[in-house]
Amino acid sequence: MHFQYDQLLLQMLIVQIPIILYLVISNDRGDKAREKIMWGVLCAITMGLSVTFSIILDGIRLDSRMVPWYLAFIYGGNYAGIFVTICFFVVRFLYGGIGMVPSFIGMVISIIFIYWTQKKFHTLTIKKKIYLSVLYVSFSSAMLPVIALLFGKDITTITTLLNYSLFIIVNSLLAWFSIYLIESHRENILLRKEIQRNEKMQVVGELAASVAHEIRNPMTSIKGFLQLLTKADNISKTQKGYLQISLEELNRANEIISDYLSLGKNTTRKKHSVLDLEIEAKKSINSLSSYSMLSNVDVSFEVHGRAVIMGNSAQIQQMFVNLIKNAIEAAENKVSISIRQNQKAVDIFICDDGAGLSAEQIDKLGLPFYSTKEKGTGLGLMVTLQIIKELGGKWRVTSDKKRGTMFHITFSEM
Repeated sequence: MHFQYDQLLLQMLIVQIPIILYLVISNDRGDKAREKIMWGVLCAITMGLSVTFSIILDGIRLDSRMVPWYLAFIYGGNYAGIFVTICFFVVRFLYGGIGMVPSFIGMVISIIFIYWTQKKFHTLTIKKKIYLSVLYVSFSSAMLPVIALLFGKDITTITTLLNYSLFIIVNSLLAWFSIYLIESHRENILLRKEIQRNEKMQVVGELAASVAHEIRNPMTSIKGFLQLLTKADNISKTQKGYLQISLEELNRANEIISDYLSLGKNTTRKKHSVLDLEIEAKKSINSLSSYSMLSNVDVSFEVHGRAVIMGNSAQIQQMFVNLIKNAIEAAENKVSISIRQNQKAVDIFICDDGAGLSAEQIDKLGLPFYSTKEKGTGLGLMVTLQIIKELGGKWRVTSDKKRGTMFHITFSEM
């Protein structure tokens, strides 16, 4: 009995070509649903071709079907995986043979374990993803000869065992190469996005620097005259209060200009102190109370545990104000803010019941001059995300067209 090495090389080529094709044409355009459908179709075609050009060994079909099947579940989701599974059952049934029942049993067992693997996979590093994938595909591939043995098939000869072992090794190598290729491609996409964001932020920084001098000159003059007016004796106490508010707003505008100037530049870290997030959030909510009333939006706030971090009070309040204001503008009736202490981290949730965002809109959040609002500039959110990054936090946005949008921020506890 000899092994069909030409068929083995063909199997390797069949599995890799659709993956390379997908990486070329997908290009991360943001349409996740379309990409998952395309991925499921390509994996189904790959699986079908693998079965069609199987290596037939003593009536048992050996092929690389488990690699595209596994990739369909991992990167395409449950629907893509189920679609490829159904296609496999149909194709394998049409070919029939004594290995059909063992193939079906092996596939059912693999399905039982794929959900645990799928859930754990995306939390791992690239190295561990490769290890897990190789282990899973090796296990799934090894089940076919084992089940065949249970059905009375004699696979105890040295030549047969060697052929089966080579078949399992090849599938493992295909899994390793496929995961490495896909994850490297995804990593390059994220790196390219980060470079594009940094370039745009640098452009904004340069633009702000070019106009800051012209803006600050009249602001300095206005501030000087307002300070002189506050010392006048012929104005009322109420008018002096208005002047004081104007001075405070000028100072705040000056700070905002400074924040925009810091975008895209390596600035000296602001002095940090111990902050109670409950206190900072309440200050921001109170400052926006009139705005929420005018918008007919109910703002609720709750805290679970004492949430304390190291940070800058002005930055944290600016973060809360920008995010809560955005939520109020997007909401229909209510906005909820929740702060929770979670082991060694603090989680902040800001939710609205508005129309929600698409995956493409979420992906563009934080880009200069991109906004979902008609007259928005996107600079406020860009500054907010810069603050979160400077304070060592992480952010994530989830949205649903029926339930609204949730902005989730995580800070490490002090």
